[in-house]
Amino acid sequence: MIRKLFDTTLDTPTGAEVDCIITTESIDRDGEVLISQGCDSTEFDKNPVVFYNHDYAMPIGKVLGMRRGAGKIDATIEFAERPEGYQGDFFPDFVKALVGQGIVKGISVGFMPKPGGTRKPTAKDKQTFGDDVKQVFSQWKLLEVSVAPLPANGTALISAVKKGVVSPSQVKTFLGSTPTVAKHLIEIELPDEGMAARVSRLTRERKARTKGRIWSGPSR
Repeated sequence: MIRKLFDTTLDTPTGAEVDCIITTESIDRDGEVLISQGCDSTEFDKNPVVFYNHDYAMPIGKVLGMRRGAGKIDATIEFAERPEGYQGDFFPDFVKALVGQGIVKGISVGFMPKPGGTRKPTAKDKQTFGDDVKQVFSQWKLLEVSVAPLPANGTALISAVKKGVVSPSQVKTFLGSTPTVAKHLIEIELPDEGMAARVSRLTRERKARTKGRIWSGPSR
């Protein structure tokens, strides 16, 4: 099975559903192109489960329907609902929140080329897709659809945690890491008096004033 990750379009979820583009007829990172009209989804339609990053232990929803158009395939994904009485973090809710914030916005498909459905680019292919095209899949079987992360947007993830969209514990549980805010070192020029001496002097002065005494120590 071949898997392809597309930087496509995942709309903001409306309720439990989100519209997306699962494939486009553009050159991917491997110099290959999937022809949308060549998609055979017969096997996939029997069990249209959507996974997170092709992890079979992380189902997050299902495809309600696909629409083949000119140069692309659109789909509507329905996120799984939290079961009644479920306790703890629910992974599909977590993914839906990240999709809504634009942090996770990739779609990956798993497929197998059909016999005779793979070709080297023709002159027309190069004219259509560009000179960088190396292979064209004109007939293929769709086997999997996954919501998948593109290269991480750490700043956006930190923002989502700050806004309360997701919690640090969810990020650690589901992504295996905890977002940290960058710390900046600020240098402050101090007077000639050393820091320790200054703290000691101010402490003695404060104690003396608290007891109603007049501070007679050295002044600066």
